[in-house]
Amino acid sequence: MKVTFPLEAEATIRRRMLTICQDHARAVVDVVRELTMMIDSIAEEKAKNAREHYENMLKLLETTNKLKTSLLEEVASVGSLLISREGFLRLIFELERIADYAEAVGYRLESMMQGKWKIEHKFMKEVSELMSMVLDEMTKVRETMISLGFNPDRAIEASKAVEEAEKKIDAKHRSIDLEVLSSKLPVQAILLIRDVLDRLESIADTGVNVIDMIRVLAIYS
Repeated sequence: MKVTFPLEAEATIRRRMLTICQDHARAVVDVVRELTMMIDSIAEEKAKNAREHYENMLKLLETTNKLKTSLLEEVASVGSLLISREGFLRLIFELERIADYAEAVGYRLESMMQGKWKIEHKFMKEVSELMSMVLDEMTKVRETMISLGFNPDRAIEASKAVEEAEKKIDAKHRSIDLEVLSSKLPVQAILLIRDVLDRLESIADTGVNVIDMIRVLAIYS
């Protein structure tokens, strides 16, 4: 005999899971914001400020891990009884990927500062501009997720802005990448900047994956 939740109970569980995901999204956006300020500080040659933002980012990453664990425990407690459980799991893991990419970028930039590598101001400024675009997209992702809590149709409509933002980031990434490849920067600097650029684009791409998951969850709302 198949056991199911009463409709009201299932709706309560979904709201609880969605709240955890929204908290997680907020923490992830805060991680991306600290990375943005870190990159801005490096571009402005303010190493002390950059390191402070990096430390703040590491603390926020601990918060994202705790929230991910909370959702996993919540899913485990309801087992297979919630039909949209897989959507919530995929959503939280995609959000965590964004945090992981941000951590990787921060680590590389911190290592760059420790090694006293010098990258032309022009290129750091370009990276800073791309990072700001990524932050803007992540903010739109979070707004879309918030909309899911009270108006699924509005969430689906809002998701379109995320896709548009990702297209602009993709174009900007290609433009900077070509500039770096045609520059006379040292090989180490070229490799580092391209690695950072690729990971920032990966954050943007994952943002689109997140809204795909939001669209799936909207179907069950």
